[in-house]
Amino acid sequence: MTSRSLIAFAQAQLDEARRALRDAATDFTVPDEKVLELRAAAQRAYEELAALDRKAAKTGFLSFLGL
Repeated sequence: MTSRSLIAFAQAQLDEARRALRDAATDFTVPDEKVLELRAAAQRAYEELAALDRKAAKTGFLSFLGL
């Protein structure tokens, strides 16, 4: 997969995780433990996307200079 498709996939995962968290937070029948698990999953998805963004930024125009 190219870096753009990986970033798009990670963005879709983050969107889904945030949607699930938002739905669970407004549904008072969902246990607190489940909400915390969903929050952790959304945080992991965000961190994965951020890492991919950093990696893509490093391979930019001036990457050969080590900047």
